[in-house]
Amino acid sequence: LAAPSFRWLRESRRGARLTLAVGESCLEVGRHLPFFDEVIAVDDAELLAGSPLQKAQGAAGLFRMMRGRGAATDTSFSSVFIFHRDWRFAALARLAGIPERRGFDAGWARGFLTHALRAGEHEHHAAQYLRMVGAPADTEDSPSGSWVFFEDEQGKADSLAVAHGLRAGVRTVVFAFGGGRNVKTRTALKCWPAEGWRDLARELAARSVQVVWVGDAEDAALLHGNETGVLLAGKLSLSESAGVVARADLVVSNDSFMLHLAEALRVPVVGIFGPTDPGHYRPRSVRSRTLWAGEGLPCSPCHRDGWFPVCRHDHRCMRDLSAATVLSACLELLP
Repeated sequence: LAAPSFRWLRESRRGARLTLAVGESCLEVGRHLPFFDEVIAVDDAELLAGSPLQKAQGAAGLFRMMRGRGAATDTSFSSVFIFHRDWRFAALARLAGIPERRGFDAGWARGFLTHALRAGEHEHHAAQYLRMVGAPADTEDSPSGSWVFFEDEQGKADSLAVAHGLRAGVRTVVFAFGGGRNVKTRTALKCWPAEGWRDLARELAARSVQVVWVGDAEDAALLHGNETGVLLAGKLSLSESAGVVARADLVVSNDSFMLHLAEALRVPVVGIFGPTDPGHYRPRSVRSRTLWAGEGLPCSPCHRDGWFPVCRHDHRCMRDLSAATVLSACLELLP
């Protein structure tokens, strides 16, 4: 979602050296973005979800990096753009003495920033990030083209997928059926129920569409093993999964990273939403569709600042979405 902002910074600050400080959980993503001269890994598990001592140690390491001690060039920074809402990042930037400090007006952050943006209530995060870095209102806000494969990475992904049963030359839909996890949050509330995915897979297969299930090992543990389609969840790295997505005709995804990866790879996507606000995270392409069964429910969206309350409504925002509705969106987009 921040990729359009990265692109604008790269184009507008020609000659500047751009460094991305990214959590280790997202490091592989950061390395595939074509906008940076340097990518530095931050221990986000320690910094955001560790013990008080670990958080302090993580903050000290980030402070040294902001001071230019820890970057490969050992140089100081003239500007910092903080995409995280946690006010402590702004405080560290202020203590590090970085002259230009841009971020979001959240908590105590305003007092530490030179430019603090108050985001709109239902404003898409891609648009928020662009405004935060100072981009003009008409700047392109699609992440399209922001993922770049390394040499022969796509070819290796193709070979691995074929070895697991993927057929070339067949209409293919990728299922990103999992998600809902990061270093601070673990929830199944963002996931459309498994029976919906299984029904959708059977309906697509009946129409000669190949279904491919992708995800990590925890997602793979949710499968029975006899689902219709090619089961690649837990068998591919993130970059290999990207290679499979890049060859697909369509991706169906919960509100997760895979939704935005599909857009970055210029693949149409059907985005399934429930407890999170589609206004913030929906796919941007005119070739994609957003489905939200939570619209009209007084409890949805319930997600606030990375926190999900205990659901007292039987997960209706997801269970009310039928496989027939998702199928219709798929058939509208498939060639």
